[in-house]
Amino acid sequence: MNPLLLILLLPILEIVGFIQVGDWIGAGPTIGLLLLSAVVGVFLVRHRGLAALTRAQTATAGGQAPIGAVLDGFCEVIAGILLIVPGFLSDLVAIALLIRPLRRGLGRWLLARMVGKGAFPMFGGPGFGHPAAGSGPGFGGGPRPGQPFPPPPGVIDGDYRDVSEDPAADPADTRRLEDSQWGNRRPGGPERG
Repeated sequence: MNPLLLILLLPILEIVGFIQVGDWIGAGPTIGLLLLSAVVGVFLVRHRGLAALTRAQTATAGGQAPIGAVLDGFCEVIAGILLIVPGFLSDLVAIALLIRPLRRGLGRWLLARMVGKGAFPMFGGPGFGHPAAGSGPGFGGGPRPGQPFPPPPGVIDGDYRDVSEDPAADPADTRRLEDSQWGNRRPGGPERG
């Protein structure tokens, strides 16, 4: 469905929802429900969003990819925002986002879509929500013994040595740039100094 059409239809559907609920329970209780949902939404955005950030930091500090914690926090904050927005249709979507099995199913579906489209590479084993997650390398796999953060494929781990300008620090058999063709001055070129 075209997103622009959805944005245009959503307020109309919300107004229809106001009218229907107002007919069923009256104007006062309808306004009361809208205020209650806004208060619950503010609570979710303020408290659950911060708690999700803390869970994500804890998972990252433990060497695990915090995909589950980030998805939970994101869904809870979006649900809070939808509860703040006046309307019963947005409240139904918010309640659906607060149900953990639906949220996990949404996470699996989003992850499968992103991996299938190549939005980001997945290295190693199973991903978010997979029954075997936590047992192998990759997202959700956690650290392997002796290697807390393994490099992705194609990364070469190397060592380096500091080369100083002090000739006394260099062994006598070390070749210097000035001894090579690259260290020689070009005829007619700028002076080095």
